[in-house]
Amino acid sequence: MALGVSKVTAAPLVSIIVVAYRQERYIRAAVRSALAQTYTPLEIVLSDDGSPDRTFEIMQEEAAAYRGPHKVILNRNPTNLGVAENYNRAASLASADLIVVQDGDDISRPDRTAKLARAAQEPTPVDMVCSRFSMIDDAGQALPEWPLPPVAPLTLEDALRQGSISAAGCACAYSRSLWTKYGPMERDVYQEDVVLPFRALLERGIRVVDEPLVEYRVHDGNLFVGRPPPRSREDRRRRARNWAAISHDWRRSWTLSGREPAAFERQFRQLLKHREYDAECYDRSRAYALLTALRGLAEGLTLRNSAGLIRRHVLRLAQPLREKTR
Repeated sequence: MALGVSKVTAAPLVSIIVVAYRQERYIRAAVRSALAQTYTPLEIVLSDDGSPDRTFEIMQEEAAAYRGPHKVILNRNPTNLGVAENYNRAASLASADLIVVQDGDDISRPDRTAKLARAAQEPTPVDMVCSRFSMIDDAGQALPEWPLPPVAPLTLEDALRQGSISAAGCACAYSRSLWTKYGPMERDVYQEDVVLPFRALLERGIRVVDEPLVEYRVHDGNLFVGRPPPRSREDRRRRARNWAAISHDWRRSWTLSGREPAAFERQFRQLLKHREYDAECYDRSRAYALLTALRGLAEGLTLRNSAGLIRRHVLRLAQPLREKTR
């Protein structure tokens, strides 16, 4: 190389996946914000989960009108597959090593991808980056700042001790290897931001970008923020299945990471059993739930957790398992 001439390394390809379901009111602004990203080279996967409204048609309109440098890939699932399967499908269509995720009701700031891509590599590579986010209402007006960190905890040991990890799914980007190595998320999962961060902690870890790069829209269709607590038995059953599927994924991912399975079980056995028995009881009669609680006690479930199953599924007096919201 000639003296005084520096070698320039081309920027790596990055993918954005915009996942949506029944979001025709917001999807146009969401897609336009993805198309307006300053980073190149960039591919954008627009994935609609079989919406019965005009969500996919608006995606098509925006893709057809786009004249910029980014590659656009359109996908529409023939039926509604659910949150996890829509993420899995969109990720399978992405070809970059880094996948930035965006929901169909949120808005990415123009420099979001560029800053996340830089943070994913510097000073050392990580498998997940998460920025802060600002909040807007249904009409796009600013709301008070979210007081909690965008992701916590940041160590594997703390995640195991707490039995969970809380991440702002709207503000994350992940290494594609979290899908290729650990496989697709289970269908019952609808908190991808609990599954994928745990996988990242098993690998090269998580880095936080300490500035808001996405606008999270709060409205009555949100899974958590802005939505009242679950009241119907079916909604509570769905949440219990979600947590049982998350627990199963954590167990499977731990094994696939090459770590000793017994070490995971020692840290997490009680919570795993509680979640799995809880999800099972929703599909059964009160008598079956009582037998399940007693079986759990015989198989090592604590007296307190067994009593909780009886209160929730036999007496039906309590709420389901506590879970962190995003």
